[in-house]
Amino acid sequence: MPDSDSDQDQPATRPTRTIGDAQSLQALAHPTRLGLIEAIAVVGALTATQASQVVGESPTACAYHLRVLGRLGIIEEAGPRRGRERPWRLAQASVAITDDTDDPVVSQAARAFSKAVIERIIARIRAFELTRAALPEDIRVVTGATQSVIFATPAEIAQLRAEISALVSKFVGRMDPAQRPASHQPFELVTFVHVLDVAASEGQGDRDAPATPDP
Repeated sequence: MPDSDSDQDQPATRPTRTIGDAQSLQALAHPTRLGLIEAIAVVGALTATQASQVVGESPTACAYHLRVLGRLGIIEEAGPRRGRERPWRLAQASVAITDDTDDPVVSQAARAFSKAVIERIIARIRAFELTRAALPEDIRVVTGATQSVIFATPAEIAQLRAEISALVSKFVGRMDPAQRPASHQPFELVTFVHVLDVAASEGQGDRDAPATPDP
């Protein structure tokens, strides 16, 4: 059996974990827990005290939320304790959420989790856009939005998503801070695919606009 710290048992080498039960989804949707997961993904292994400085919660609160995430199998202990505290790391490179169910409770929990994650992503994008102009040119030219309208079948979009995932997987090993190059930045690449309904979006804008009388 490989040692827990061996290359064969690092989080980056483990398969994606799929979560589809309501209790886990509800627990993961908590904003502090989402913040802790994001912090560990960027910084690496953290104790409750270290995490508290990143997410802005008390060490006691962080310790509680870290234990919850540990019980869910999202994070795990990383090496020996540091005094009375234990460092935590992600237990796998990625987590997939499934809402392919007829259970209305699970579906509702999955939608709530998705909403919480999307809102956090949108908030980060808005915050980044406020400061992007002041960043170095080499960062400005590789960041920002790209948008395309694609006429395709669901099967073709599934293939496209798989190809994008394959490209991104080249960087999964850098979950380990020791594997990151000296000049690295924590870039966030977001892929969100939706069916474009121009008429519906334009109609919503009309409904939100104040009524004006005809001349």
